Amino acid sequence: MDKLMNRSWVMKIIALLLAFMLYLSVNLDDGTSSSNKILNRSSSANTGVETLTDVPVQVSYNEKNRIVRGVPDTVIMTLEGPKNILAQTKLQKDYQAYIDLDNLSLGQHRVKVQYRNISDNLNVVVKPDIVNVTIEERDSKQFSVEASYDKNKVKNGYEAGEATVSPRAVTVTGASSQLDQVAYVKAIIDLDNASKTVTKQATVVALDKNLNKLNVTVQPETVNVTIPVRNISKKVPIDVIQEGTLGEGVNITKLEPKTDTVKIIGPSDSLEKIDKIDNIPVDVTGITKSKDIKVNVPVPDGIDSVSPKQITVHVEVDKQGDEKDAEETDASAAETKSFKNLPVSLTGQSSKYTYELLSPTSVDADVKGPKSDLDKLTKSGISLSANVGNLSAGEHTVPIMINSPDSVTSTLSTKQAKVRVTAKKQSGTNDEQTDKETSGSTSDKETKPDTGTGSGTNPGTGNSGDSADKPSEETDTPEDNTDTPTDSTDSTETGDDSSNNQSDENSTPVDGQTDNTAGN
Repeated sequence: MDKLMNRSWVMKIIALLLAFMLYLSVNLDDGTSSSNKILNRSSSANTGVETLTDVPVQVSYNEKNRIVRGVPDTVIMTLEGPKNILAQTKLQKDYQAYIDLDNLSLGQHRVKVQYRNISDNLNVVVKPDIVNVTIEERDSKQFSVEASYDKNKVKNGYEAGEATVSPRAVTVTGASSQLDQVAYVKAIIDLDNASKTVTKQATVVALDKNLNKLNVTVQPETVNVTIPVRNISKKVPIDVIQEGTLGEGVNITKLEPKTDTVKIIGPSDSLEKIDKIDNIPVDVTGITKSKDIKVNVPVPDGIDSVSPKQITVHVEVDKQGDEKDAEETDASAAETKSFKNLPVSLTGQSSKYTYELLSPTSVDADVKGPKSDLDKLTKSGISLSANVGNLSAGEHTVPIMINSPDSVTSTLSTKQAKVRVTAKKQSGTNDEQTDKETSGSTSDKETKPDTGTGSGTNPGTGNSGDSADKPSEETDTPEDNTDTPTDSTDSTETGDDSSNNQSDENSTPVDGQTDNTAGN
C-alpha cells in the first residue's frame, strides 16, 4: 500500500476525487436553498396575520382566601399562519389568555401570560406577555356609610336636612393593604333641584383619603337614602303708605291692608335680616269713594319669593262738604255678618200658665254695620225673645224681638214665633171646678161679649180670639178673690210681668213689629 501511495498518479487521482466531491457539495447547497425560496414564495400567498384586541385575561388562584392585584383585564394577541386556520380560530372564538397563580406564594411575582385553544400552526405574540402581580390575603371589614350630596342643588327657597341611610353599615372586602387605605364609604345622591323629601337607592363606593376609588367589593352594593327637603320661610308683618294725588275736598281716613302678614321664602341668612316689609305704596290717585285696592307685595333683596304676591288694601275716603257722598261712603264701608241658629227665649211668663215655643226654636240673623263693630260682635252679643206676658190659654203668634248693639241693624230669617199657652191646675180646686173653668172658657166665647174690662184685657186688639180669651181670665177672678195664697202669688206674678214688659219695651222689634200684634 505504501508503494502504491508513493506513486504520483495515485495521488493525482485522489486529489481529483476530492475536488469533485467538493464541487458536488457546493452545488447541492445552492439547489436546496433555491428550492426553499421557491417553497416560501408559494406558501406566503396562503398565510396571513390577525390581531385580536381586548382579549380577557383569566386568572387561576384561590379566590376564597386570596386577592390578586396587577393582572391586566385584557391583552392583545397577534396570530400569524395559514389563512384558513386564522379564519377558523377567529370564527370559533374559543381562544383564551390566562395566568396560573395556583402554585405561587403570597407576595410579588413576574408571571407569563399564556394562551390556549390556538392551533400549533399559528405563531402567537401576546402583549404584554409578562406581568407583575401581587398576591395578598383576602380580608373583610365593616364601615359606616355616609350620604354624599350637594345641599346647594335643592330648589331656591328650600334647604336639605340631615340624611338617613339604611342599612347604616356595609361590609368591604379586599386585600389587607387596600382595606387599610379606606378613608370614606359614601352613598352618592343627586338632589337635582328638589323641592320635597328625596328617597333614593344609591351605590356605595369605598374611597381613599384623596377620594380615589379603591378596588374592593362592597356588600350590599346599594343602600336607601332619605334626605328631608323643606321650605325656608317665615311670616313678617307689612305696612303700607299712601302714594298719588287726591282730588280737592277728598281725604283718606283709613288706609288698612286686609292681610296683616305675608310669608317670605329664601336662604336662612337672608330671612334673619328681614323683620318687616314696610312702605308698600298704595296709589290712591283719582279715588273719590271708599274702595278696596289690589297691591303687589315687593320682594325684598335676597328673598326668592313672597306669598301672597298681592294684598288687598281698604281705602276709606271722606268728602268734605258733601253729606250725600259721606252717606254713600258709610254705606259702602258697611259689611254684613251672618249668625246661624240663634235661640229664641220667652219673656213675661205667668206662673198660672205653661208655655211651649212651637216654632221656630232658633232663627238665623244677618247683621249689617261697620266692619270694626262686626269683628267684635259674637253670638253672645245678640239675643232673641218673644214676649208672652199678655197671652191667655191657646196658641198665639208673637213677634220675635232682637237685642243687638245700636251701631248695627239686623234682619231675621223668621220674624214671628208660634207659642202654645196652657192654664195650670190651681191647688185647692177639684177636678169639677177645673173642668168648669176649661169648659167655661169655651162657653164664654159664644155668650160673653167683649167688655174691655178685667186684668186679662189685651188693648189694641179686636179679633175674635182675643175676645174669647178675656172672659176666661174674668172667670179666674172669683178664685183669686177667695183664695188668699193665690192672690199673693198673683201679686208677685203681676210684678214679674211688669218687669218683663218693661224689659221688652227696650228691645227692638224686627221690621217695625210691635207688641200690639201679639194676638195675631
